[in-house]
Amino acid sequence: MSVNREFKDSMLRAIFKKPEKALELYCAISGKKYGPDTKVEVKTLESVLLSKLRNDLAFIVENVLVIIMEFQSSLNLNMPYRSLQYVVLLYELYYKVKDALYKEKRIKIPKPEFYVLYDGKLLYPESGIMRLSDSFIGMEKGEVPDLELVVHVLNINDGAKVLNKNEDLKGYARFVSKVRNHLSEGETLAEAVHNTAKECIKEGILTEFLKEHWNEVEEMFSLMYDEEEAIRVAKEESLEDGILIGREEGREEEKLNIAANLLRIGMSVEQIAIVSNLTVKQVKELQEKQNWLYKDFKIMWKHGLLLQ
Repeated sequence: MSVNREFKDSMLRAIFKKPEKALELYCAISGKKYGPDTKVEVKTLESVLLSKLRNDLAFIVENVLVIIMEFQSSLNLNMPYRSLQYVVLLYELYYKVKDALYKEKRIKIPKPEFYVLYDGKLLYPESGIMRLSDSFIGMEKGEVPDLELVVHVLNINDGAKVLNKNEDLKGYARFVSKVRNHLSEGETLAEAVHNTAKECIKEGILTEFLKEHWNEVEEMFSLMYDEEEAIRVAKEESLEDGILIGREEGREEEKLNIAANLLRIGMSVEQIAIVSNLTVKQVKELQEKQNWLYKDFKIMWKHGLLLQ
């Protein structure tokens, strides 16, 4: 199985891009019910310039534009903004909203719904909500933002309840879990995917799909699973933003600030050490310090020693 970075579909999108499969997935994750004859239109963003976005799944069910994204490493807190960017691009491409902005007649567009399917290794509840307004600076407590976007996050790690509602999604979760097990035994990604595909076919997991796409499975899976590449890109983006992560000669205080923020969002000590270029020992010491500060804060608050 050779890697072709120009292959268009991630494995998740390849499984569910057929209209009937997309509808089954939507019913499973939304809890809604539609008949098998319901019309579904799959929407795609094919431009090479949009390579970071085009492997997500988007389709219209009746008057709802469903956008489904996948995340296999640490859950990205900027998913609402990414979803906003995605839906604007889809509206411009399929509904020509940019051409009609200055016309008096109201533009009719389908109602959007946003979902993230999370199968990363960090602990996460069965489901969660992410809001664009969480990123807004200056928001007061209880304030209703003029702009909002809600993303529904569903944990699809092996054993999640939602997997019982869709056999293909359950099969995909098993595939991801098996690949991780092979990687933990020291196999390369190519070896892990190849061996997992053979095992799944033998066990009756995604059999039809894997036989049909045998030569492309690694390419599909690699689009979303290359964690080393993700870490490299994250470092480059941080450098471009002036954060200066991981420089040997960089400021120690900045590295610690970065690590402290990553601890707050639940990233593992080992991952933080890689990204910040601190040692695991340094990150653990910082984690212990944060825990003690939090305990002291709770005690002071309980006894009225903080201004309320």
